[in-house]
Amino acid sequence: MTVEEIFQELAAHMLKGTMIHSQMSVAYGFLNLYGYQKCHEYHYCAENKNYRCVQKYYLEHYNKMIHEKEAEKPNLIPDNWYKYSKQEVDINTKRSAIKELMKTWVNWETETKNLLQVFYKELYEIGEICAALKIKKFLEDVDKELNKAQMKYINLETIGYDISAIVKEQKNLYEEFHKKIKTVYKD
Repeated sequence: MTVEEIFQELAAHMLKGTMIHSQMSVAYGFLNLYGYQKCHEYHYCAENKNYRCVQKYYLEHYNKMIHEKEAEKPNLIPDNWYKYSKQEVDINTKRSAIKELMKTWVNWETETKNLLQVFYKELYEIGEICAALKIKKFLEDVDKELNKAQMKYINLETIGYDISAIVKEQKNLYEEFHKKIKTVYKD
C-alpha cells in the first residue's frame, strides 16, 4: 500500500469507529445504563480527536488532504428497538444486548489493533518512519482500550451479566468518564 492508501484506510476506519461508539452510547442510553453510555461518549470523543489528528498530520506532513473513502456505517441498534420506550425493555433483552455490545466492542478494538499493526509495519518497511511512529501512538492507545474492553467482557461473563451488579457500577463509571471527556480536548 502507498502512504496515501494507508491514510485513506485509516481515516475511513477511524470514522467508522466514531459511529460505532456513538451507536453504542445511544444503545446503552436506551438500556438506561448511563455509565456505559458515558464510557462510549468518551470513546466517541477520543476517536473523533484521533480522526482529526490523522487528517491534520497528513495535511501537514504530506501537504495533501486525505481523499476520504466512504466509511461503512455500522448498524448496532436493532430496528425493532425504535418502537419501544426504555421502560418496556425487559431484563433478558438488556442482558443479551449488553453481551452483544460488549462482544462488538472487543471485536472492534481487536480489528483496529490488527489494522494499525499492518499500517505500522507497512509504513516502516517503505521508510516512512515518522508516519509509522504516529500510527504507533494510536496502536498503543487501542492496545490499552482493547485490554480494558476484554477485562470488562470477561468480568461480565463471570457474573453472568447480573443486571443488579451492572446497575450498581453505573454511577462510578459515569463519574469516571464524565471527568475523562473533559480531558480529551484539553490541549
